[in-house]
Amino acid sequence: MESNTPSVTWLGHASAVAVLGGRTLLFDPLGRRRARKAGTPDVVVITHAHVDHLNRWTLKSIDRSAHLVVPRGCAQYVRDLKFAKLSEVAPGDHLDLGGVDLVAVPTRHEGGRWRRDDNVLCCGYVARAGGKSVHHAGDVDFSAHDIFDAIGRDHPLDASLLPIGGMMPLRWYQRRRDWLDKGIHIDPDAALSIFERLGARAMVPVHWGTLNIRLGGNTHAPRRRLIEAAAEKGKDTHVRVLAHDETLPL
Repeated sequence: MESNTPSVTWLGHASAVAVLGGRTLLFDPLGRRRARKAGTPDVVVITHAHVDHLNRWTLKSIDRSAHLVVPRGCAQYVRDLKFAKLSEVAPGDHLDLGGVDLVAVPTRHEGGRWRRDDNVLCCGYVARAGGKSVHHAGDVDFSAHDIFDAIGRDHPLDASLLPIGGMMPLRWYQRRRDWLDKGIHIDPDAALSIFERLGARAMVPVHWGTLNIRLGGNTHAPRRRLIEAAAEKGKDTHVRVLAHDETLPL
């Protein structure tokens, strides 16, 4: 990523690059080939410990000169990788990243790596510099979403990266809130509702169409449902569906 123009680029799954204040922030890198497209990031930001977000195999391919930021409880999984700087954060914490203010914000998702662990946190983030700001929600479940009202109130957002796809096909979404995967991933309708709560200028859907892990159904069904729901709510001009490696200028 050579341009210093404020922007967001979706690399695939939850991996994205934000360029703000002349700094490059790489979120949740997954896949060495995709991570290389970020060049030499200044900061690598991890939202939670699940292996498709905190992926050690991918992190090992990233230049160790980066500042690695993880939620509280996650340093144990990456300390041995010897990044130049390692910071653990909890919702409400601010980090000054050389002119970029990175704020850890709440999300709704279970902590832990291989099993639930309340001592390992999940975070979303708001990165802001030069009057531009980007929100990455990490993963979000089907529990109460009122926390996003406060994020939208406290942080004027140019773009919000929100997950729209889990492992189950769309026809199971309503049932799975209380069964199957226990509702640990929201669907496109819930993501759009959160976007409205945030009041961001643009929504960039992530966590869809990259990994072939869905248990039945079409991997592009979340994208199609999001476009349909956005049109129904008159939000179609705000939803920016990016292809892999496509960039949205801010």
